[in-house]
Amino acid sequence: MYGKNYVTKEVVEAINEENKTITYRAIEGDVLKEYKSFKVIIQSIPKGEATWVRWTIEYEKRNKNIPHPIKLLEFVIHLSEELDDHLVQV
Repeated sequence: MYGKNYVTKEVVEAINEENKTITYRAIEGDVLKEYKSFKVIIQSIPKGEATWVRWTIEYEKRNKNIPHPIKLLEFVIHLSEELDDHLVQV
């Protein structure tokens, strides 16, 4: 992100099988230099013969000068597109 590599260590904070969600929480690494807390929630949503994936990012900036994680959102979009392309070929 922002022209450099980011490394973050995360833990699985919760798995909710009923809601088909997994919550990851950053516990160390580059992302915590800018954000006090950082969580990613991934939810699988069945829609007929397809499955949608909802990404939710919860974060608290260390100060008002820290940007919103737009580059991370761009990465998530790219990752989702690559994964979709791969799954369509399988």
